[in-house]
Amino acid sequence: MIRLRDVSFRYDTAGPGGAALRLVSFDVPQGGFRWLLGPSGAGKSSLLRLLALGARPTSGRLEVLGAAVDGARRAALARLRRRIGIVQQDFRLLPDLPVFDNIALPLRLQRRPEDEIRDEVRAILDWVGLGERAASRPPQLSGGEQQRVAIARAVIHRPALILADEPTNALDEYQAGRLMELFRDLAGLGTTIVVATHNDTLIRRYPAHALELAQGRLVRDG
Repeated sequence: MIRLRDVSFRYDTAGPGGAALRLVSFDVPQGGFRWLLGPSGAGKSSLLRLLALGARPTSGRLEVLGAAVDGARRAALARLRRRIGIVQQDFRLLPDLPVFDNIALPLRLQRRPEDEIRDEVRAILDWVGLGERAASRPPQLSGGEQQRVAIARAVIHRPALILADEPTNALDEYQAGRLMELFRDLAGLGTTIVVATHNDTLIRRYPAHALELAQGRLVRDG
Protein backbone atom coordinates (compact mmCIF):
# COMPACT_ATOMS: atom_id res chain seq x y z
CA MET A 1 0.00 0.00 0.00
CA ILE A 2 0.91 3.68 -0.20
CA ARG A 3 0.51 6.13 2.66
CA LEU A 4 1.43 9.82 2.76
CA ARG A 5 1.05 12.02 5.83
CA ASP A 6 1.68 15.76 5.42
CA VAL A 7 4.33 15.13 2.77
CA SER A 8 6.10 18.18 1.37
CA PHE A 9 8.84 18.18 -1.22
CA ARG A 10 11.11 20.98 -2.33
CA TYR A 11 13.77 20.82 -5.01
CA ASP A 12 17.13 22.19 -3.92
CA THR A 13 16.90 24.91 -6.55
CA ALA A 14 13.42 26.03 -5.55
CA GLY A 15 13.24 29.57 -4.26
CA PRO A 16 10.83 30.98 -1.68
CA GLY A 17 7.41 29.45 -2.14
CA GLY A 18 8.88 27.02 -4.66
CA ALA A 19 7.83 23.78 -2.99
CA ALA A 20 6.76 21.13 -5.50
CA LEU A 21 4.41 19.45 -2.99
CA ARG A 22 2.82 20.89 0.13
CA LEU A 23 1.34 18.85 3.00
CA VAL A 24 -0.04 16.04 0.82
CA SER A 25 -1.85 13.21 2.62
CA PHE A 26 -3.63 10.17 1.14
CA ASP A 27 -3.75 6.36 1.21
CA VAL A 28 -3.86 3.83 -1.61
CA PRO A 29 -4.63 0.24 -0.55
CA GLN A 30 -2.75 -2.67 -2.05
CA GLY A 31 -4.46 -3.48 -5.32
CA GLY A 32 -5.89 0.02 -5.60
CA PHE A 33 -6.02 1.95 -8.89
CA ARG A 34 -5.66 5.72 -8.89
CA TRP A 35 -5.75 8.31 -11.63
CA LEU A 36 -3.29 11.13 -10.89
CA LEU A 37 -4.67 14.36 -12.30
CA GLY A 38 -3.80 18.04 -12.46
CA PRO A 39 -2.45 20.67 -14.86
CA SER A 40 1.20 20.91 -15.84
CA GLY A 41 3.23 22.13 -12.87
CA ALA A 42 0.71 20.83 -10.34
CA GLY A 43 3.24 18.42 -8.79
CA LYS A 44 2.35 15.12 -10.49
CA SER A 45 5.89 14.38 -11.64
CA SER A 46 7.27 15.23 -8.20
CA LEU A 47 4.78 12.90 -6.54
CA LEU A 48 5.62 10.07 -8.96
CA ARG A 49 9.31 10.65 -8.27
CA LEU A 50 8.74 10.23 -4.54
CA LEU A 51 6.63 7.11 -5.04
CA ALA A 52 9.33 5.68 -7.33
CA LEU A 53 11.88 6.28 -4.54
CA GLY A 54 13.84 8.68 -6.72
CA ALA A 55 13.84 11.22 -3.87
CA ARG A 56 12.78 11.48 -0.24
CA PRO A 57 10.22 13.91 1.14
CA THR A 58 11.51 17.18 2.50
CA SER A 59 9.11 16.67 5.40
CA GLY A 60 6.25 14.39 6.37
CA ARG A 61 5.94 10.61 6.32
CA LEU A 62 5.89 8.40 3.24
CA GLU A 63 5.28 4.64 3.16
CA VAL A 64 5.57 2.66 -0.07
CA LEU A 65 4.53 -1.00 -0.15
CA GLY A 66 4.31 -0.89 3.63
CA ALA A 67 7.87 0.37 4.16
CA ALA A 68 8.70 3.75 5.67
CA VAL A 69 10.81 5.63 3.12
CA ASP A 70 12.02 8.65 5.11
CA GLY A 71 14.34 6.69 7.42
CA ALA A 72 15.15 3.70 5.23
CA ARG A 73 18.73 2.74 4.33
CA ARG A 74 19.83 2.88 0.71
CA ALA A 75 20.12 -0.90 0.45
CA ALA A 76 16.54 -1.29 1.66
CA LEU A 77 15.33 1.28 -0.88
CA ALA A 78 17.21 -0.53 -3.66
CA ARG A 79 15.41 -3.78 -2.78
CA LEU A 80 12.10 -1.93 -2.65
CA ARG A 81 12.64 -0.38 -6.10
CA ARG A 82 12.81 -3.88 -7.60
CA ARG A 83 9.15 -4.29 -6.64
CA ILE A 84 8.14 -1.17 -8.59
CA GLY A 85 7.45 -0.93 -12.31
CA ILE A 86 7.75 2.51 -13.91
CA VAL A 87 6.55 3.78 -17.28
CA GLN A 88 8.17 7.15 -18.03
CA GLN A 89 6.94 9.70 -20.57
CA ASP A 90 10.30 9.56 -22.36
CA PHE A 91 10.41 5.73 -22.20
CA ARG A 92 13.97 5.55 -20.71
CA LEU A 93 14.93 2.61 -22.90
CA LEU A 94 18.60 1.67 -23.29
CA PRO A 95 19.33 2.63 -26.92
CA ASP A 96 22.22 0.21 -27.49
CA LEU A 97 20.33 -2.86 -26.27
CA PRO A 98 17.85 -4.83 -28.40
CA VAL A 99 14.20 -4.72 -27.43
CA PHE A 100 14.47 -8.23 -25.96
CA ASP A 101 17.24 -7.21 -23.55
CA ASN A 102 15.51 -3.97 -22.56
CA ILE A 103 12.46 -5.94 -21.49
CA ALA A 104 14.49 -8.71 -19.87
CA LEU A 105 16.42 -6.32 -17.63
CA PRO A 106 14.10 -6.45 -14.58
CA LEU A 107 14.11 -10.27 -14.66
CA ARG A 108 17.88 -10.39 -14.90
CA LEU A 109 18.15 -8.08 -11.90
CA GLN A 110 16.08 -10.69 -10.07
CA ARG A 111 18.58 -13.34 -11.25
CA ARG A 112 15.89 -15.41 -12.93
CA PRO A 113 17.02 -18.38 -15.09
CA GLU A 114 17.68 -17.44 -18.72
CA ASP A 115 15.28 -20.04 -20.12
CA GLU A 116 12.51 -18.59 -17.93
CA ILE A 117 13.45 -15.06 -19.01
CA ARG A 118 13.30 -16.09 -22.67
CA ASP A 119 9.79 -17.52 -22.30
CA GLU A 120 8.50 -14.54 -20.31
CA VAL A 121 9.92 -11.95 -22.73
CA ARG A 122 8.63 -13.75 -25.80
CA ALA A 123 5.16 -14.00 -24.27
CA ILE A 124 4.94 -10.30 -23.41
CA LEU A 125 6.42 -9.30 -26.78
CA ASP A 126 3.59 -11.18 -28.45
CA TRP A 127 1.07 -9.50 -26.12
CA VAL A 128 2.24 -5.99 -27.07
CA GLY A 129 2.42 -6.97 -30.75
CA LEU A 130 6.19 -6.68 -31.10
CA GLY A 131 7.19 -10.30 -31.47
CA GLU A 132 9.04 -9.56 -34.71
CA ARG A 133 10.92 -6.60 -33.20
CA ALA A 134 12.83 -8.46 -30.48
CA ALA A 135 16.20 -7.86 -32.14
CA SER A 136 15.54 -4.20 -33.02
CA ARG A 137 17.05 -1.36 -31.04
CA PRO A 138 14.88 1.45 -29.63
CA PRO A 139 16.04 4.11 -32.14
CA GLN A 140 14.68 1.87 -34.91
CA LEU A 141 11.17 1.89 -33.41
CA SER A 142 8.32 4.36 -33.69
CA GLY A 143 7.19 6.29 -30.62
CA GLY A 144 4.22 3.98 -30.11
CA GLU A 145 6.44 0.90 -30.36
CA GLN A 146 8.88 2.34 -27.84
CA GLN A 147 5.97 3.04 -25.51
CA ARG A 148 4.85 -0.58 -25.75
CA VAL A 149 8.40 -1.77 -24.98
CA ALA A 150 8.49 0.51 -21.92
CA ILE A 151 5.16 -0.89 -20.73
CA ALA A 152 6.32 -4.47 -21.27
CA ARG A 153 9.48 -3.81 -19.26
CA ALA A 154 7.48 -2.20 -16.45
CA VAL A 155 5.08 -5.12 -15.96
CA ILE A 156 7.12 -8.21 -16.89
CA HIS A 157 8.40 -8.85 -13.37
CA ARG A 158 4.87 -8.56 -11.92
CA PRO A 159 5.68 -5.60 -9.65
CA ALA A 160 3.70 -4.84 -6.53
CA LEU A 161 3.42 -1.18 -7.60
CA ILE A 162 3.16 0.31 -11.10
CA LEU A 163 3.69 4.04 -11.68
CA ALA A 164 2.81 5.29 -15.17
CA ASP A 165 3.30 8.83 -16.45
CA GLU A 166 1.06 9.45 -19.49
CA PRO A 167 1.42 5.81 -20.60
CA THR A 168 -1.09 6.06 -23.48
CA ASN A 169 0.25 9.23 -25.14
CA ALA A 170 1.96 7.38 -28.00
CA LEU A 171 -0.60 4.56 -28.27
CA ASP A 172 -3.56 4.25 -30.59
CA GLU A 173 -7.03 3.74 -29.14
CA TYR A 174 -6.88 -0.05 -29.42
CA GLN A 175 -3.51 -0.34 -27.66
CA ALA A 176 -4.59 2.16 -25.00
CA GLY A 177 -7.66 0.05 -24.28
CA ARG A 178 -5.58 -3.12 -24.03
CA LEU A 179 -3.24 -1.39 -21.59
CA MET A 180 -6.11 -0.26 -19.38
CA GLU A 181 -7.54 -3.77 -19.35
CA LEU A 182 -4.12 -5.08 -18.33
CA PHE A 183 -3.95 -2.53 -15.51
CA ARG A 184 -7.41 -3.61 -14.33
CA ASP A 185 -6.37 -7.26 -14.36
CA LEU A 186 -3.16 -6.51 -12.44
CA ALA A 187 -5.04 -4.47 -9.86
CA GLY A 188 -7.41 -7.39 -9.42
CA LEU A 189 -4.38 -9.58 -8.65
CA GLY A 190 -3.16 -7.14 -6.00
CA THR A 191 -0.88 -4.73 -7.89
CA THR A 192 -1.22 -1.10 -6.85
CA ILE A 193 -1.36 1.23 -9.87
CA VAL A 194 -1.03 5.01 -10.17
CA VAL A 195 -1.49 6.53 -13.64
CA ALA A 196 -0.85 10.21 -14.38
CA THR A 197 -2.78 11.46 -17.40
CA HIS A 198 -4.36 14.47 -19.11
CA ASN A 199 -6.51 12.21 -21.31
CA ASP A 200 -10.10 13.11 -20.36
CA THR A 201 -11.53 10.58 -22.84
CA LEU A 202 -9.61 7.77 -21.16
CA ILE A 203 -10.73 8.89 -17.69
CA ARG A 204 -14.38 8.93 -18.77
CA ARG A 205 -14.05 5.52 -20.42
CA TYR A 206 -12.39 3.99 -17.36
CA PRO A 207 -13.80 5.80 -14.32
CA ALA A 208 -11.82 5.24 -11.11
CA HIS A 209 -10.75 6.90 -7.90
CA ALA A 210 -8.75 10.07 -8.67
CA LEU A 211 -6.04 12.02 -6.89
CA GLU A 212 -5.96 15.60 -8.18
CA LEU A 213 -3.17 18.09 -7.52
CA ALA A 214 -3.14 21.85 -7.96
CA GLN A 215 -0.15 24.04 -7.15
CA GLY A 216 1.45 21.24 -5.17
CA ARG A 217 -1.57 20.52 -3.00
CA LEU A 218 -4.01 17.64 -3.06
CA VAL A 219 -7.41 19.09 -3.96
CA ARG A 220 -9.33 15.86 -4.62
CA ASP A 221 -9.13 12.34 -3.27
CA GLY A 222 -12.12 10.43 -4.52
